[in-house]
Amino acid sequence: AFNKETKDGYKMDKYSRLLDKSIESIINIKAQDDLDTLFNSGSDVLFGGAIKGLDDFELITFFVIK
Repeated sequence: AFNKETKDGYKMDKYSRLLDKSIESIINIKAQDDLDTLFNSGSDVLFGGAIKGLDDFELITFFVIK
């Protein structure tokens, strides 16, 4: 059924949008956490690495539950 819906994986737009929303949520949570810890002693928010967008992630596999 999944292969039929996605034309054997060629039409993954719906699932790509869900993945984008998930990554956006991770980035927003990380940004909020960074703001919360900005003034803590030893914080590396200003000088540490940061998650900036989709390019900071690699999709290894996916699992769809319907």
